[in-house]
Amino acid sequence: MESFTPIWEQPVPFETQRLPQFPVDALPSKVKDYVLAVAESTQTPVDMAATAALTIMATCLQGKYKVAAKPDWIEPLNLYALIIAEPSERKSAIVNLMSKPMRIYEREYNIAHAADVEKSRMNKRILENKQKIIEGKVAKGQASETELEQIAKELSYFKEVRPLRLFADDITPEKLTSVLAERNGIASIISAEGGIFDQLAGGMYSKAVNIDVFLKGYSGDCIRIDRIGRGSESVENPALTMLLAAQPSVIAGVMQNGTFRGRGLTARFLYTIPKSLVGNRNYYTKPIPAEAEKLYSELIYNLLDDRLNPSIADPEIIVSSPEADEELCNFATTLEGKLRTSLEHISDWAGKLCGAIVRIAGILCRAEKNGGHKYMCETKPLAISHEIICNAIQIGCYYLKHAKAAYSIMGADPIIKKCKAVLKAITQNNSTEISKREIMRLCRSIKTVEELQPVLDKLCEYGYLQQKQELGTKTNGRPTQVYFVNPLLYTN
Repeated sequence: MESFTPIWEQPVPFETQRLPQFPVDALPSKVKDYVLAVAESTQTPVDMAATAALTIMATCLQGKYKVAAKPDWIEPLNLYALIIAEPSERKSAIVNLMSKPMRIYEREYNIAHAADVEKSRMNKRILENKQKIIEGKVAKGQASETELEQIAKELSYFKEVRPLRLFADDITPEKLTSVLAERNGIASIISAEGGIFDQLAGGMYSKAVNIDVFLKGYSGDCIRIDRIGRGSESVENPALTMLLAAQPSVIAGVMQNGTFRGRGLTARFLYTIPKSLVGNRNYYTKPIPAEAEKLYSELIYNLLDDRLNPSIADPEIIVSSPEADEELCNFATTLEGKLRTSLEHISDWAGKLCGAIVRIAGILCRAEKNGGHKYMCETKPLAISHEIICNAIQIGCYYLKHAKAAYSIMGADPIIKKCKAVLKAITQNNSTEISKREIMRLCRSIKTVEELQPVLDKLCEYGYLQQKQELGTKTNGRPTQVYFVNPLLYTN
Protein backbone atom coordinates (compact mmCIF):
# COMPACT_ATOMS: atom_id res chain seq x y z
CA MET A 1 0.00 0.00 0.00
CA GLU A 2 1.42 3.36 -1.08
CA SER A 3 1.95 5.93 1.66
CA PHE A 4 0.09 9.22 1.35
CA THR A 5 2.27 12.28 0.69
CA PRO A 6 0.47 15.51 1.57
CA ILE A 7 0.73 18.61 -0.63
CA TRP A 8 1.86 21.65 1.34
CA GLU A 9 1.55 25.40 0.92
CA GLN A 10 2.89 28.19 3.07
CA PRO A 11 0.97 28.20 6.37
CA VAL A 12 -1.18 31.23 7.08
CA PRO A 13 0.25 33.46 9.85
CA PHE A 14 -2.06 33.67 12.83
CA GLU A 15 -2.09 37.45 12.48
CA THR A 16 -3.62 37.05 8.99
CA GLN A 17 -7.33 36.39 9.22
CA ARG A 18 -10.20 36.45 6.75
CA LEU A 19 -12.03 39.54 7.92
CA PRO A 20 -15.14 41.20 6.46
CA GLN A 21 -15.05 44.52 4.64
CA PHE A 22 -16.77 47.51 6.25
CA PRO A 23 -20.50 47.54 5.32
CA VAL A 24 -20.52 50.92 3.58
CA ASP A 25 -24.20 50.52 2.64
CA ALA A 26 -24.99 51.01 6.33
CA LEU A 27 -23.68 54.61 6.18
CA PRO A 28 -25.73 57.65 5.15
CA SER A 29 -25.56 58.13 1.37
CA LYS A 30 -23.55 61.36 1.59
CA VAL A 31 -20.94 59.61 3.72
CA LYS A 32 -20.95 56.37 1.75
CA ASP A 33 -20.31 58.08 -1.61
CA TYR A 34 -17.39 60.07 -0.24
CA VAL A 35 -15.90 57.06 1.56
CA LEU A 36 -15.97 55.02 -1.66
CA ALA A 37 -14.46 57.91 -3.62
CA VAL A 38 -11.65 58.41 -1.11
CA ALA A 39 -10.89 54.69 -1.06
CA GLU A 40 -10.69 54.61 -4.86
CA SER A 41 -8.57 57.76 -5.13
CA THR A 42 -6.08 56.63 -2.48
CA GLN A 43 -6.23 52.93 -3.41
CA THR A 44 -6.95 51.95 0.17
CA PRO A 45 -9.55 49.65 1.76
CA VAL A 46 -12.90 51.31 2.48
CA ASP A 47 -12.52 50.26 6.14
CA MET A 48 -10.12 53.09 6.93
CA ALA A 49 -12.20 55.91 5.40
CA ALA A 50 -15.46 54.52 6.83
CA THR A 51 -14.04 54.22 10.36
CA ALA A 52 -12.59 57.71 10.07
CA ALA A 53 -15.99 59.03 8.93
CA LEU A 54 -17.73 57.64 12.02
CA THR A 55 -15.24 59.28 14.39
CA ILE A 56 -15.36 62.57 12.46
CA MET A 57 -19.15 62.63 12.86
CA ALA A 58 -18.75 61.72 16.54
CA THR A 59 -16.39 64.69 16.95
CA CYS A 60 -19.05 66.96 15.43
CA LEU A 61 -21.88 65.68 17.65
CA GLN A 62 -20.33 64.77 21.02
CA GLY A 63 -21.64 66.87 23.86
CA LYS A 64 -24.64 67.99 21.79
CA TYR A 65 -26.60 64.74 21.86
CA LYS A 66 -27.04 61.61 23.92
CA VAL A 67 -29.03 58.46 23.13
CA ALA A 68 -31.62 56.93 25.45
CA ALA A 69 -31.58 53.24 24.61
CA LYS A 70 -33.84 52.78 27.66
CA PRO A 71 -35.12 55.32 30.20
CA ASP A 72 -32.27 54.39 32.56
CA TRP A 73 -29.62 53.72 29.89
CA ILE A 74 -28.14 56.85 28.32
CA GLU A 75 -25.14 56.77 25.98
CA PRO A 76 -23.10 59.76 24.72
CA LEU A 77 -22.08 59.95 21.05
CA ASN A 78 -18.28 59.92 21.37
CA LEU A 79 -16.28 56.99 19.97
CA TYR A 80 -12.79 55.51 20.20
CA ALA A 81 -11.52 53.87 16.99
CA LEU A 82 -8.21 52.29 16.06
CA ILE A 83 -6.94 51.47 12.58
CA ILE A 84 -4.36 48.67 12.70
CA ALA A 85 -2.16 48.74 9.60
CA GLU A 86 1.46 48.45 8.57
CA PRO A 87 3.49 51.44 7.29
CA SER A 88 2.89 52.66 3.71
CA GLU A 89 -0.86 51.96 3.93
CA ARG A 90 -1.65 55.69 3.35
CA LYS A 91 -3.26 56.20 6.74
CA SER A 92 -2.26 59.88 6.78
CA ALA A 93 -3.90 60.49 3.41
CA ILE A 94 -7.16 58.98 4.67
CA VAL A 95 -7.17 60.98 7.89
CA ASN A 96 -6.40 64.21 6.03
CA LEU A 97 -9.14 63.72 3.42
CA MET A 98 -11.81 62.68 5.91
CA SER A 99 -11.03 65.50 8.37
CA LYS A 100 -10.55 68.16 5.68
CA PRO A 101 -14.02 69.76 6.05
CA MET A 102 -13.54 69.94 9.80
CA ARG A 103 -10.17 71.66 9.46
CA ILE A 104 -11.57 74.18 6.96
CA TYR A 105 -14.56 74.86 9.21
CA GLU A 106 -12.26 75.44 12.19
CA ARG A 107 -10.05 77.85 10.24
CA GLU A 108 -12.98 79.84 8.81
CA TYR A 109 -14.73 80.01 12.19
CA ASN A 110 -11.62 81.33 13.93
CA ILE A 111 -11.04 83.95 11.24
CA ALA A 112 -14.64 85.14 11.55
CA HIS A 113 -14.48 85.27 15.37
CA ALA A 114 -10.91 86.54 15.82
CA ALA A 115 -12.13 89.92 17.05
CA ASP A 116 -14.37 88.29 19.67
CA VAL A 117 -11.44 86.21 20.94
CA GLU A 118 -9.16 89.24 21.21
CA LYS A 119 -11.88 91.33 22.88
CA SER A 120 -12.35 88.58 25.45
CA ARG A 121 -8.63 88.51 26.19
CA MET A 122 -8.61 92.28 26.62
CA ASN A 123 -11.58 92.19 29.00
CA LYS A 124 -9.88 89.49 31.04
CA ARG A 125 -6.68 91.55 31.31
CA ILE A 126 -8.73 94.59 32.35
CA LEU A 127 -10.44 92.58 35.09
CA GLU A 128 -7.11 91.15 36.28
CA ASN A 129 -5.53 94.62 36.40
CA LYS A 130 -8.59 95.93 38.24
CA GLN A 131 -8.24 93.05 40.70
CA LYS A 132 -4.62 93.96 41.45
CA ILE A 133 -5.51 97.61 42.00
CA ILE A 134 -8.36 96.78 44.38
CA GLU A 135 -6.22 94.23 46.25
CA GLY A 136 -3.63 96.98 46.83
CA LYS A 137 -6.28 99.46 47.99
CA VAL A 138 -7.87 96.94 50.37
CA ALA A 139 -4.44 96.21 51.87
CA LYS A 140 -4.02 99.94 52.52
CA GLY A 141 -7.55 100.36 53.83
CA GLN A 142 -8.53 102.49 50.82
CA ALA A 143 -11.19 100.13 49.41
CA SER A 144 -14.07 98.23 50.97
CA GLU A 145 -14.68 94.51 51.14
CA THR A 146 -17.71 95.08 48.90
CA GLU A 147 -15.47 96.27 46.07
CA LEU A 148 -13.23 93.22 46.54
CA GLU A 149 -16.23 90.91 46.52
CA GLN A 150 -17.56 92.54 43.36
CA ILE A 151 -14.36 92.07 41.35
CA ALA A 152 -14.09 88.50 42.62
CA LYS A 153 -17.59 87.78 41.28
CA GLU A 154 -16.81 89.39 37.93
CA LEU A 155 -13.70 87.25 37.50
CA SER A 156 -15.37 84.01 38.60
CA TYR A 157 -18.30 84.53 36.23
CA PHE A 158 -16.14 85.67 33.32
CA LYS A 159 -16.19 83.17 30.46
CA GLU A 160 -13.22 83.58 28.18
CA VAL A 161 -13.91 83.23 24.46
CA ARG A 162 -11.34 80.84 23.03
CA PRO A 163 -10.49 79.93 19.45
CA LEU A 164 -12.39 76.90 18.19
CA ARG A 165 -10.24 73.78 18.40
CA LEU A 166 -12.05 70.69 17.16
CA PHE A 167 -9.28 68.16 17.63
CA ALA A 168 -5.68 67.63 18.69
CA ASP A 169 -3.01 65.40 17.19
CA ASP A 170 -0.13 64.66 19.55
CA ILE A 171 -1.06 65.41 23.16
CA THR A 172 -0.03 64.11 26.57
CA PRO A 173 -2.63 62.76 29.03
CA GLU A 174 -1.86 65.67 31.39
CA LYS A 175 -2.45 68.29 28.70
CA LEU A 176 -5.58 66.50 27.52
CA THR A 177 -7.13 66.94 30.97
CA SER A 178 -6.49 70.69 30.77
CA VAL A 179 -7.96 70.88 27.26
CA LEU A 180 -11.13 69.12 28.44
CA ALA A 181 -11.41 71.49 31.40
CA GLU A 182 -11.00 74.55 29.17
CA ARG A 183 -13.48 73.42 26.50
CA ASN A 184 -16.58 72.37 28.43
CA GLY A 185 -15.41 68.76 28.63
CA ILE A 186 -15.30 68.23 24.84
CA ALA A 187 -12.16 67.13 22.97
CA SER A 188 -10.98 64.87 20.16
CA ILE A 189 -7.70 63.27 19.24
CA ILE A 190 -7.27 62.44 15.55
CA SER A 191 -3.88 61.10 14.59
CA ALA A 192 -2.59 58.89 11.79
CA GLU A 193 0.58 58.27 13.75
CA GLY A 194 -0.90 56.85 16.96
CA GLY A 195 1.41 58.86 19.19
CA ILE A 196 -0.82 58.21 22.21
CA PHE A 197 -0.40 54.48 21.74
CA ASP A 198 3.34 54.87 21.34
CA GLN A 199 3.39 56.51 24.75
CA LEU A 200 1.20 53.82 26.29
CA ALA A 201 3.13 50.97 24.67
CA GLY A 202 6.58 51.96 25.82
CA GLY A 203 7.23 55.65 25.71
CA MET A 204 8.14 58.15 28.34
CA TYR A 205 4.90 57.64 30.29
CA SER A 206 4.81 53.84 30.26
CA LYS A 207 5.78 53.34 33.92
CA ALA A 208 3.28 55.69 35.50
CA VAL A 209 0.87 56.80 32.79
CA ASN A 210 -2.44 58.14 34.05
CA ILE A 211 -5.09 56.52 31.88
CA ASP A 212 -8.03 57.87 33.91
CA VAL A 213 -8.63 60.66 31.39
CA PHE A 214 -9.04 58.08 28.61
CA LEU A 215 -11.30 55.85 30.68
CA LYS A 216 -13.55 58.64 31.96
CA GLY A 217 -13.44 60.61 28.71
CA TYR A 218 -15.15 57.68 27.01
CA SER A 219 -17.81 56.95 29.60
CA GLY A 220 -18.49 60.56 30.66
CA ASP A 221 -17.51 60.11 34.31
CA CYS A 222 -16.39 63.18 36.24
CA ILE A 223 -12.64 63.92 36.09
CA ARG A 224 -11.03 65.64 39.10
CA ILE A 225 -7.29 66.34 39.12
CA ASP A 226 -5.36 67.87 42.05
CA ARG A 227 -1.69 68.75 41.49
CA ILE A 228 0.94 70.10 43.85
CA GLY A 229 1.74 73.71 43.02
CA ARG A 230 -1.06 73.98 40.47
CA GLY A 231 -4.76 74.57 40.65
CA SER A 232 -7.18 71.66 40.61
CA GLU A 233 -9.13 70.85 37.44
CA SER A 234 -12.61 69.41 37.24
CA VAL A 235 -14.59 68.17 34.22
CA GLU A 236 -18.16 67.17 35.06
CA ASN A 237 -19.34 65.55 31.79
CA PRO A 238 -16.34 64.81 29.58
CA ALA A 239 -16.80 63.52 26.04
CA LEU A 240 -13.64 62.45 24.26
CA THR A 241 -13.41 60.99 20.75
CA MET A 242 -10.26 59.32 19.44
CA LEU A 243 -9.23 58.13 15.98
CA LEU A 244 -5.78 56.55 16.05
CA ALA A 245 -3.72 54.44 13.68
CA ALA A 246 -0.99 52.08 14.79
CA GLN A 247 1.08 49.14 13.62
CA PRO A 248 0.31 45.63 14.89
CA SER A 249 3.58 45.60 16.85
CA VAL A 250 2.50 48.71 18.79
CA ILE A 251 -0.86 47.12 19.66
CA ALA A 252 0.88 43.98 20.89
CA GLY A 253 3.06 46.19 23.08
CA VAL A 254 0.02 47.84 24.64
CA MET A 255 -1.25 44.47 25.85
CA GLN A 256 2.06 43.69 27.55
CA ASN A 257 0.92 46.06 30.28
CA GLY A 258 -1.97 44.26 31.96
CA THR A 259 -3.24 47.54 33.43
CA PHE A 260 -4.58 48.74 30.10
CA ARG A 261 -6.77 45.71 29.55
CA GLY A 262 -7.45 45.14 33.23
CA ARG A 263 -8.91 48.63 33.59
CA GLY A 264 -10.85 48.46 30.33
CA LEU A 265 -8.87 50.77 28.05
CA THR A 266 -8.58 48.25 25.20
CA ALA A 267 -12.28 47.38 25.52
CA ARG A 268 -13.28 50.93 24.60
CA PHE A 269 -11.88 50.91 21.05
CA LEU A 270 -13.52 49.92 17.80
CA TYR A 271 -10.83 48.00 15.91
CA THR A 272 -10.41 47.72 12.16
CA ILE A 273 -7.72 45.63 10.47
CA PRO A 274 -8.09 46.45 6.76
CA LYS A 275 -6.88 44.01 4.13
CA SER A 276 -3.69 45.46 2.67
CA LEU A 277 -3.76 46.52 -0.99
CA VAL A 278 0.00 47.16 -1.13
CA GLY A 279 1.40 45.53 -4.26
CA ASN A 280 -1.93 45.71 -6.09
CA ARG A 281 -2.57 49.46 -6.17
CA ASN A 282 -3.23 51.32 -9.40
CA TYR A 283 -1.33 54.48 -10.26
CA TYR A 284 -4.12 56.00 -12.36
CA THR A 285 -7.28 56.27 -10.27
CA LYS A 286 -10.60 58.08 -10.44
CA PRO A 287 -10.37 61.46 -8.70
CA ILE A 288 -12.83 62.25 -5.93
CA PRO A 289 -15.99 63.63 -7.60
CA ALA A 290 -16.59 67.26 -6.70
CA GLU A 291 -20.24 66.55 -5.89
CA ALA A 292 -19.37 63.76 -3.44
CA GLU A 293 -16.87 66.00 -1.64
CA LYS A 294 -19.35 68.89 -1.59
CA LEU A 295 -22.17 66.83 -0.05
CA TYR A 296 -19.88 65.28 2.57
CA SER A 297 -18.47 68.71 3.48
CA GLU A 298 -21.97 70.17 3.79
CA LEU A 299 -22.95 67.35 6.13
CA ILE A 300 -19.91 67.91 8.37
CA TYR A 301 -20.52 71.68 8.37
CA ASN A 302 -24.16 71.19 9.38
CA LEU A 303 -23.25 68.76 12.16
CA LEU A 304 -20.70 71.26 13.47
CA ASP A 305 -23.13 74.18 13.24
CA ASP A 306 -25.73 72.19 15.13
CA ARG A 307 -26.12 73.73 18.58
CA LEU A 308 -22.57 75.10 18.55
CA ASN A 309 -23.56 77.76 21.08
CA PRO A 310 -21.63 76.80 24.27
CA SER A 311 -24.37 78.31 26.44
CA ILE A 312 -26.55 75.31 25.58
CA ALA A 313 -25.37 73.02 28.36
CA ASP A 314 -27.81 70.13 28.23
CA PRO A 315 -27.46 67.71 25.33
CA GLU A 316 -30.54 66.76 23.33
CA ILE A 317 -31.75 63.20 23.90
CA ILE A 318 -32.25 60.92 20.89
CA VAL A 319 -34.85 58.26 21.62
CA SER A 320 -35.38 54.78 20.22
CA SER A 321 -38.48 53.74 18.29
CA PRO A 322 -40.36 50.64 19.53
CA GLU A 323 -39.18 48.68 16.48
CA ALA A 324 -35.56 49.68 17.07
CA ASP A 325 -35.85 48.85 20.77
CA GLU A 326 -37.11 45.34 19.98
CA GLU A 327 -34.30 44.75 17.46
CA LEU A 328 -31.64 45.89 19.92
CA CYS A 329 -33.17 43.75 22.67
CA ASN A 330 -32.97 40.65 20.48
CA PHE A 331 -29.35 41.37 19.58
CA ALA A 332 -28.36 42.09 23.19
CA THR A 333 -30.00 38.88 24.41
CA THR A 334 -28.15 36.78 21.83
CA LEU A 335 -24.87 38.54 22.59
CA GLU A 336 -25.25 38.03 26.34
CA GLY A 337 -25.40 34.27 25.88
CA LYS A 338 -22.03 34.31 24.12
CA LEU A 339 -20.09 36.29 26.72
CA ARG A 340 -19.27 33.10 28.67
CA THR A 341 -18.83 30.86 25.63
CA SER A 342 -17.50 31.86 22.19
CA LEU A 343 -16.73 35.47 23.24
CA GLU A 344 -15.35 34.72 26.70
CA HIS A 345 -11.78 35.65 25.72
CA ILE A 346 -12.94 39.15 24.67
CA SER A 347 -15.89 39.50 27.05
CA ASP A 348 -14.50 42.84 28.27
CA TRP A 349 -14.81 44.23 24.72
CA ALA A 350 -17.98 42.40 23.73
CA GLY A 351 -19.66 43.55 26.95
CA LYS A 352 -19.45 47.12 25.65
CA LEU A 353 -20.61 46.30 22.12
CA CYS A 354 -24.29 47.14 22.67
CA GLY A 355 -23.30 50.53 24.04
CA ALA A 356 -21.10 51.18 21.01
CA ILE A 357 -23.96 50.16 18.69
CA VAL A 358 -26.31 52.59 20.44
CA ARG A 359 -23.75 55.38 19.98
CA ILE A 360 -23.30 54.54 16.30
CA ALA A 361 -27.09 54.48 15.87
CA GLY A 362 -27.34 57.95 17.38
CA ILE A 363 -24.69 59.27 15.01
CA LEU A 364 -26.38 57.69 11.99
CA CYS A 365 -29.77 59.01 13.12
CA ARG A 366 -28.57 62.61 13.34
CA ALA A 367 -26.58 62.37 10.08
CA GLU A 368 -29.62 61.03 8.22
CA LYS A 369 -31.63 64.02 9.46
CA ASN A 370 -29.24 66.51 7.92
CA GLY A 371 -31.24 68.87 5.76
CA GLY A 372 -30.33 72.48 6.33
CA HIS A 373 -31.41 72.17 9.99
CA LYS A 374 -35.12 72.26 9.08
CA TYR A 375 -35.74 69.32 11.38
CA MET A 376 -34.63 71.45 14.36
CA CYS A 377 -37.98 73.25 14.24
CA GLU A 378 -39.79 69.96 14.90
CA THR A 379 -41.15 69.44 18.40
CA LYS A 380 -40.67 65.66 18.41
CA PRO A 381 -37.26 64.36 19.49
CA LEU A 382 -35.03 62.51 17.07
CA ALA A 383 -35.90 58.81 17.06
CA ILE A 384 -33.78 55.86 15.91
CA SER A 385 -35.70 53.91 13.29
CA HIS A 386 -35.65 50.15 12.73
CA GLU A 387 -33.51 50.64 9.62
CA ILE A 388 -30.95 52.74 11.48
CA ILE A 389 -30.56 50.29 14.38
CA CYS A 390 -30.15 47.43 11.88
CA ASN A 391 -27.40 49.43 10.13
CA ALA A 392 -25.73 50.14 13.47
CA ILE A 393 -25.89 46.46 14.44
CA GLN A 394 -24.38 45.52 11.08
CA ILE A 395 -21.50 47.91 11.71
CA GLY A 396 -21.16 46.61 15.27
CA CYS A 397 -20.90 43.01 14.03
CA TYR A 398 -18.17 44.12 11.62
CA TYR A 399 -16.19 45.60 14.51
CA LEU A 400 -16.82 42.46 16.60
CA LYS A 401 -15.06 40.27 14.05
CA HIS A 402 -12.18 42.73 13.76
CA ALA A 403 -11.93 43.00 17.55
CA LYS A 404 -11.53 39.22 17.79
CA ALA A 405 -8.67 39.48 15.30
CA ALA A 406 -7.13 42.45 17.14
CA TYR A 407 -7.24 40.62 20.45
CA SER A 408 -5.61 37.67 18.74
CA ILE A 409 -2.78 39.96 17.63
CA MET A 410 -2.56 41.21 21.20
CA GLY A 411 -2.28 37.64 22.49
CA ALA A 412 -5.71 37.47 24.08
CA ASP A 413 -7.13 34.51 22.10
CA PRO A 414 -6.45 31.38 24.20
CA ILE A 415 -6.71 29.05 21.18
CA ILE A 416 -4.06 31.02 19.27
CA LYS A 417 -1.84 31.03 22.38
CA LYS A 418 -2.06 27.26 22.60
CA CYS A 419 -1.47 26.90 18.85
CA LYS A 420 1.79 28.79 19.16
CA ALA A 421 2.82 26.68 22.16
CA VAL A 422 2.10 23.44 20.26
CA LEU A 423 4.03 24.65 17.20
CA LYS A 424 6.99 25.58 19.37
CA ALA A 425 7.01 22.11 20.95
CA ILE A 426 6.68 20.37 17.56
CA THR A 427 9.54 22.31 15.94
CA GLN A 428 11.81 21.90 18.95
CA ASN A 429 11.18 18.16 18.68
CA ASN A 430 11.92 18.29 14.90
CA SER A 431 8.76 16.27 14.25
CA THR A 432 7.62 15.47 10.71
CA GLU A 433 4.49 13.78 12.01
CA ILE A 434 3.14 13.64 15.51
CA SER A 435 0.30 12.06 17.46
CA LYS A 436 -2.14 13.63 19.88
CA ARG A 437 -0.53 11.66 22.69
CA GLU A 438 2.94 13.01 21.85
CA ILE A 439 1.62 16.57 21.75
CA MET A 440 0.04 16.11 25.17
CA ARG A 441 3.40 14.83 26.46
CA LEU A 442 5.31 17.79 24.99
CA CYS A 443 2.76 20.45 26.06
CA ARG A 444 2.04 19.86 29.72
CA SER A 445 -0.10 23.00 29.94
CA ILE A 446 -2.80 21.27 27.85
CA LYS A 447 -4.50 18.88 30.25
CA THR A 448 -7.18 17.05 28.22
CA VAL A 449 -7.84 15.79 24.69
CA GLU A 450 -11.00 17.95 24.64
CA GLU A 451 -8.84 21.02 25.29
CA LEU A 452 -6.36 19.99 22.58
CA GLN A 453 -8.79 19.23 19.76
CA PRO A 454 -9.80 22.84 18.86
CA VAL A 455 -6.09 23.71 18.83
CA LEU A 456 -5.35 20.95 16.33
CA ASP A 457 -8.36 21.98 14.24
CA LYS A 458 -7.03 25.54 14.10
CA LEU A 459 -3.53 24.36 13.14
CA CYS A 460 -5.01 22.29 10.30
CA GLU A 461 -7.17 25.22 9.18
CA TYR A 462 -4.12 27.51 8.96
CA GLY A 463 -2.02 24.89 7.14
CA TYR A 464 0.47 23.92 9.83
CA LEU A 465 -0.77 20.34 10.18
CA GLN A 466 -2.65 17.79 8.09
CA GLN A 467 -4.56 14.91 9.60
CA LYS A 468 -3.19 11.49 8.68
CA GLN A 469 -5.75 8.93 7.59
CA GLU A 470 -4.12 5.98 9.37
CA LEU A 471 -4.28 5.93 13.15
CA GLY A 472 -1.16 5.70 15.25
CA THR A 473 0.10 2.89 17.50
CA LYS A 474 -2.51 1.56 19.84
CA THR A 475 -1.96 1.87 23.55
CA ASN A 476 -4.18 -0.07 25.95
CA GLY A 477 -6.24 -1.06 22.94
CA ARG A 478 -6.95 2.57 21.92
CA PRO A 479 -5.61 4.15 18.69
CA THR A 480 -4.34 7.73 18.58
CA GLN A 481 -4.74 10.29 15.80
CA VAL A 482 -1.56 11.28 13.94
CA TYR A 483 -0.86 14.56 12.10
CA PHE A 484 1.63 15.43 9.37
CA VAL A 485 3.73 18.53 10.09
CA ASN A 486 4.20 21.12 7.33
CA PRO A 487 7.91 20.88 6.37
CA LEU A 488 7.91 24.57 5.41
CA LEU A 489 8.01 25.30 9.15
CA TYR A 490 11.64 24.19 9.08
CA THR A 491 12.65 25.99 5.88
CA ASN A 492 11.25 29.46 6.80
